[in-house]
Amino acid sequence: MRRCAVLGCMIAALTLGLVQPVVAQNNHGELIVGYSFLANDDLAVNQENLPWGFFFDTALNLNDWISLAGDLNGHFKRGIEPSASLDRVVPPQPAEDFQAFSFNRPETGFCSARIQDCKVHIQTISAVGGPRFHVPAGRARPFVHVMAGATRSLRKIEFFAHTSTNFTIQPGGGIDVDMTDITALRIQGDYRRVFFPEPDQTRPGDFPSLVSKDGADYQDFTFSVGVVFKLGGRR
Repeated sequence: MRRCAVLGCMIAALTLGLVQPVVAQNNHGELIVGYSFLANDDLAVNQENLPWGFFFDTALNLNDWISLAGDLNGHFKRGIEPSASLDRVVPPQPAEDFQAFSFNRPETGFCSARIQDCKVHIQTISAVGGPRFHVPAGRARPFVHVMAGATRSLRKIEFFAHTSTNFTIQPGGGIDVDMTDITALRIQGDYRRVFFPEPDQTRPGDFPSLVSKDGADYQDFTFSVGVVFKLGGRR
């Protein structure tokens, strides 16, 4: 029994001796905040880009090559003018036709002659996470990542608001360039695919969910610039 106890202590000590240096080297984390621009958005008929946006990123470096990252980003645009070429009169629609409130009716279909200042408001917020792979190269640190999560989309036309939360994948990459010992400049680009469900004309009770025509997925592109704050230290 004593030999087993001694052997167990020796194995435990050896294990701690091997693991501790790795943990000490890999306790470096990062916080990144900055501006984000979204292109190819489909939430509004005549507005493809969302110029107002932000992103908040955090990462835990497992080693010099791999980290676990999480990204929260939001984009929005207010006061979008409906297309002037479309009729501003509400077309007749069956009361139970929910999809008329989503994609069958153009944006101006929500406006009437009494609403002289009809505006469209759209916004999208995504929360994704996944592995990030780095290539250390002096003061620069290129990376690629594959993330997945969810996107919350909203389109509001006057008092009609439609929202939807859908599965999202977001592969991308970028580069961090050291500015000081504790900060770096982040430049990042991502492709984002939001998986919308197939529309169901037989379920008017789903109102006010937002769906896309024919269940087509949204395919967006984001460009982000921010500041990296390095947390912790390495030995």
